[in-house]
Amino acid sequence: MLTVEPFQKYGRTDGAIPVLHPPHLREDAENVSRLLEAGTRHLSLLLETDPPEAGALLVSEEDWREAPREGERPYPYGLPYFTRSSSPPALVLPETLSAVFGPRTDALLPLTLWHELAHAFLLQREVVRTPVWFAEFLPQALSAAVARDEELPLAEHLMSIDREPGYTVRTFGGRASAKDQMAFQNLLLLLGDAAVREFGEGFLGRLVHALRDEREVVDEGRAEELLANALGPDGWSWLVSRSEF
Repeated sequence: MLTVEPFQKYGRTDGAIPVLHPPHLREDAENVSRLLEAGTRHLSLLLETDPPEAGALLVSEEDWREAPREGERPYPYGLPYFTRSSSPPALVLPETLSAVFGPRTDALLPLTLWHELAHAFLLQREVVRTPVWFAEFLPQALSAAVARDEELPLAEHLMSIDREPGYTVRTFGGRASAKDQMAFQNLLLLLGDAAVREFGEGFLGRLVHALRDEREVVDEGRAEELLANALGPDGWSWLVSRSEF
């Protein structure tokens, strides 16, 4: 991450996930580092695995086009992401989250960071392709579990989410606006948090292990089966009772 200008001039905040940052964002980087430290600790326990070899890159808007990424075109500024195109893999974080992110509560930044960190944990090993809702459910549920362990004001955040955007996590698809994509992620957060409260955190590790045992592409029906089985005997009946699902 340091081999390309302007990142050679960035400072570094050490931690479980080192954070590179422009000099003027040192305090922001320290806050990000604290949150990643907490997330790493909880996710390692939840998933019974070592932390990933990864770093974080806190990027100013003027440097965004040079940030590592999979494709040639840069992502829109303000959208954080995890990439394996750098060595080590990196959480690429904007100085300021896009206005599309919400609700704008004190829980938003931690949840966003832990979502991307969860991707880093999950992608330590290759996994088969799954429906989008399933692939994004895991990071959202994991970030909700960390938020509860850290005693964040999660209830206030969840209360501000639109619970009826006009689709469910399984019917969402096609060309979607950034606003709809955020609403989709928020539905997954609601569903993930509800599952953690109803069934406990243990189902998350079971679900990850089950996914890693899959050898073929996971279709819609198999994704539903994997999630229901990880939740337990009442998993399917609970899922179909949830409006988000």
